[in-house]
Amino acid sequence: MRRMKGVQIKRWITVILVAILVGAVAFAGVRMTYMQAQLIKSLQDNYELLSLQHARFQENYDQLYQKYGKLTSDYESLESDFGSFSSDYDVLKGRILELQNSYKKLEDENKELRSLLDQYEEVPHAYYSVEELPSYSNHFNELEYFLNFEFTLPRNYEINVFDCSEAVAYLEWNLENAGFKTYIAVGPIPWEPDSGYHAWVIVYTEEHTVAIEATALTGEYKFLRFFMRRTPGIVYSNDLLIPGWQNYYEGYDHLFKNIYEASRSHGSIEEWNWWEGYWGFK
Repeated sequence: MRRMKGVQIKRWITVILVAILVGAVAFAGVRMTYMQAQLIKSLQDNYELLSLQHARFQENYDQLYQKYGKLTSDYESLESDFGSFSSDYDVLKGRILELQNSYKKLEDENKELRSLLDQYEEVPHAYYSVEELPSYSNHFNELEYFLNFEFTLPRNYEINVFDCSEAVAYLEWNLENAGFKTYIAVGPIPWEPDSGYHAWVIVYTEEHTVAIEATALTGEYKFLRFFMRRTPGIVYSNDLLIPGWQNYYEGYDHLFKNIYEASRSHGSIEEWNWWEGYWGFK
């Protein structure tokens, strides 16, 4: 009987323990389920928050990407404009250099022209319009008559004072005002080309081209050739008295239409200013 009671007690204890254990397991299961539910809810909340943040970041990224694309496009456009401006700058820089060089050239030319104008102003007024001189037709016999009977140099030859250039300028002035088509010739000395430069006169008459040695029109030479029945100063073809006569017609370097061209070529009027101290011009 006691043994039976003991067995029953053990069974009740076992049942109680099993019940406690089952209850504990059930409680633990419920607790774990609750905690799992809380964890899942927390994860869902975090996921939704992260999803919202991701969407916001994606939107910001899209906006920034659009701005980046626009900035890239603007940069490429600006880079293209810069290249174009750089090219234009180089062209303009070259043009500026050309204009500066042109300005310098014009400035130098202006100085030369001012200098020439100053020289021209030293030439007497109405230089080729002296009505007091007799008028001739542009024929060879008229030229001979003029040189034989009308023309005289105002003084004898004197180097650096009244030499070939002044004598030529004075002769050219008289011939032009008398009606003859006259030029000033400058070149190597006809009778001795290697010894220096010389000036003489070329007259284009209706019949002939006539070279005239102006220095031969001084008194002593003029009368000597007059007695030889030669017109003073004229360089005739095959003239044995004038070595290198061909050079008078073919050996000149420059042929000037008037005293202004001669002065412009030499850069000075001083070689031709025969009027200094003569005839009341100066």
